[in-house]
Amino acid sequence: MGRRRTKPQSDRGAGAGSTATDDHQEESVTAVPPSPLRLFARRLKAWVNRGRYWRESITELEQRLSAATTIDELIDTVWEYKGRGPYSRIRPLQAKYELRQLLNRLADLQPKRVIELGTRNGGTLVLWTRCAPSVEQVISVDLPGGIHGGGYPAVRIPLYRAFAVGRPQTAVTLLRLDSQTEATRDAVVQALRNQPADFLFIDADHREAGVRRDYELYAPLVRTGGLIAFHDIRPHPKNPEVEVFKLWDELKASNPTAVEYVTEPYPGYYGIGVIEKVEA
Repeated sequence: MGRRRTKPQSDRGAGAGSTATDDHQEESVTAVPPSPLRLFARRLKAWVNRGRYWRESITELEQRLSAATTIDELIDTVWEYKGRGPYSRIRPLQAKYELRQLLNRLADLQPKRVIELGTRNGGTLVLWTRCAPSVEQVISVDLPGGIHGGGYPAVRIPLYRAFAVGRPQTAVTLLRLDSQTEATRDAVVQALRNQPADFLFIDADHREAGVRRDYELYAPLVRTGGLIAFHDIRPHPKNPEVEVFKLWDELKASNPTAVEYVTEPYPGYYGIGVIEKVEA
């Protein structure tokens, strides 16, 4: 039977005032920064990966978009596209049914010029870009770091511009600016070359003051007979800052062309409201 080893008794029962610091010295550890060579290797790897991610993502995107010939197929594309790395996911934050109704309306309208406030994942941007063969220009405004999840990294800009692949007649203009300033409104006017827009989609700042400001700045840019749409027209049960309904209810009461597209059974949020621009 083996003998049990015990801790030496000399470390036990130290008297008052005695310490074990002499026996157990703490060693300070200084973090060593990575060498320039290691940093270079990391950056090179990230650069190589990004290039691979881009090639794989753009190939998938082009294949899916070229195969989508109907509205339903186009909607399925933005839901099913996966992508890689920073180019992944373009799924919109809207309900399929509501988008389908709006896209059918746009197919009848045959818009040439579209303004979108709120880009985020780019899902609705690709839908507006390809909703009708008549589309010549889509201008999307989004504030980097904006409220309600606004903004997108600059690395995604080439992806968003590629939404018009196979459509040489369509230009995509991306403005990473605050939609609520007159300077940004003027930039949109300049991009439109002083031509009126046919469709305006407002899905940026959801607070009452913010959505009202967006409407007041950009609704005048829409031609008579054009369409103006709002997302999230129903109160959100968990987010009191979603106040689009306050402006929408006013417009709905005063504009007989107002139409609501709301998923049934009602999920408790979302909803798209559309009005036709009428003469003042």
